[in-house]
Parts: sequence; structure tokens; C-alpha cells
Amino acid sequence: MTKATGIPNFPAFTSGHSTFSAAGAEVLSYLFPEHAPDLQAMAKEASDSRIYGCIHYRFDCEVGLDHGKKIGDFAILRGQNDGSQ
Repeated sequence: MTKATGIPNFPAFTSGHSTFSAAGAEVLSYLFPEHAPDLQAMAKEASDSRIYGCIHYRFDCEVGLDHGKKIGDFAILRGQNDGSQ
């Protein structure tokens, strides 16, 4: 049943879509720096879609984007350290 108020139908949790979109955008931006602005914009758009769909609150998505960036940075650092870059 959809709610007319647009409130997510479960308690607040970090948005997974925001997290993995930001992580992917971070890694791809490292590999293809000329496309970084577009990749970051796509991650933000994916995150915003969770708000518009009344699936997450804005702060769920903001935290997801922040965590995703950190995860992406970690993946890049690990790749640099193990020689797989």
C-alpha cells in the first residue's frame, strides 16, 4: 500500500543505491578522470531517485554517498598498493 504522504515505508537506513553508486563513480572517475563530473552526477541522480521514489529520506542518501566515496577511495588505494591498478 502506498502512502499519500511520501514517507518511506520502513525505518531510516543508509541508502544502498547511493552507496554503491558513489563507490562505483569514485573508482570509475579514477580510471577515467575526463568523465569524473558526469560519473559523479550520475551517482547523485541515482541517489536522488531513492528520495523521489519515497524509498529513503534525504539524509539516508547523503550518508550513502559519503560512505560510497570512502569505499571507492579505499578500493582505489588497495588497487594501487597491490599493483592491480
